Amino acid sequence: MEHCYAKNSTIIERQTAEGPVLIDPYRRVMVPLDPVGREIWRLIDGARNASSMVKALGGMFDVEEETLRRDVGSFLGELAKREMIT
Repeated sequence: MEHCYAKNSTIIERQTAEGPVLIDPYRRVMVPLDPVGREIWRLIDGARNASSMVKALGGMFDVEEETLRRDVGSFLGELAKREMIT
């Protein structure tokens, strides 16, 4: 069974002049969000795995599924490395 991702409750999403960002106030880390990253962040709810996120994103963006799989996996990996998700 594929891992379901949940947000770290200390992470803050903010809109800046440069665009949306995720902020970890304790580690003083800021991660900018592109449109796909922002939607991935919104889909992280503790009940969805990467495959279900790819499926949901496929209806939102005109991108090949393989590209979405790669992008979702990469972004989730980056967020996990920064302990922004579990």
